[in-house]
Amino acid sequence: MVINKKELSARIKLGVMLISLVLIALVVTSLIFSWSKDHLVEYILGGAYILFMTFVFIKNYNYVYYNSDGPKIIIRYIPLRPLAAGNYSVEIPRRDFVKAELKTGFWGLSKNLLLYVRSSHGVAKFKPISLTIMSKKEINEILTELSNINN
Repeated sequence: MVINKKELSARIKLGVMLISLVLIALVVTSLIFSWSKDHLVEYILGGAYILFMTFVFIKNYNYVYYNSDGPKIIIRYIPLRPLAAGNYSVEIPRRDFVKAELKTGFWGLSKNLLLYVRSSHGVAKFKPISLTIMSKKEINEILTELSNINN
C-alpha cells in the first residue's frame, strides 16, 4: 500500500504562509495609517496570529509518504511547521518489524505513530511520526497493515 499526502501538505504549508503574510501586512498597514489610536487592532491581530500558530504547532503536521509494497516498510516525512527543517526517512526490513502503535497527544489534536523494531541490542523504538495530516481511514489502514506483517 502506498499513501502520499503531497497535495494536502502543499495546501497546509501554503495556507500557513499566506495567513502569516496577510496578518503581518494588516498589522504593518494599521501601524502606518494609524487605524486605531490605542493599537487595539494590532493587539487583536497579534493575538489571533499567536493562537493560530499555537494550533499549527500543536497539530504538528508532517508531509507523509508511506510505502509497504516492497521488502521494506518505508515512511518518509517532512515537518510542515514554520522554521522546521529536515527530511526524515524510516526504512524497516519486514523481518525486523515488531509492532506499531498510535498515540494521541494534547487532547487528541495530534496523532503519532510509534514503530518498534528488532535490533542487535533488543527492541528499539523509533522517534514518533506525526500522522495528524491523515484521515482516520488512512491511519486505520496503516495500523491494520502493520499489525498483519508478522502474523
